[in-house]
Amino acid sequence: MVRAPEFPKDLTWLNVDRSLSLKAFRGRIVLLDFWTYGCINCIHSLPDLKYLEQKYSDRLTILSVHSAKFENENSIDNIRQAILRYEIAHPVLVDRNFKVWESYAVRAYPTFVLIDPKGY
Repeated sequence: MVRAPEFPKDLTWLNVDRSLSLKAFRGRIVLLDFWTYGCINCIHSLPDLKYLEQKYSDRLTILSVHSAKFENENSIDNIRQAILRYEIAHPVLVDRNFKVWESYAVRAYPTFVLIDPKGY
């Protein structure tokens, strides 16, 4: 098994007041959602994520990683507007330079990565 890569500390987080680390979620299942607001399939998955988040709130944490496909999707204001429009309540990591995308070998939108309670 391979431990899930930690998030770079220099990236912007939305919907939270501080940077987050995977280590802080040890003991919980973490679902990473790699998305961009211009991806229709990413948007279609949001109701399912909300359902999972509510049903398994005692043991599941959902973290979205926004990796822009187009330049205008890199705007923090545009991402905030999308978060409000789609009622995303969980933390969103802004991955402008695809650092997290590459560390998880993501190849398509949307991509979901499930991390076990031990961080693998």
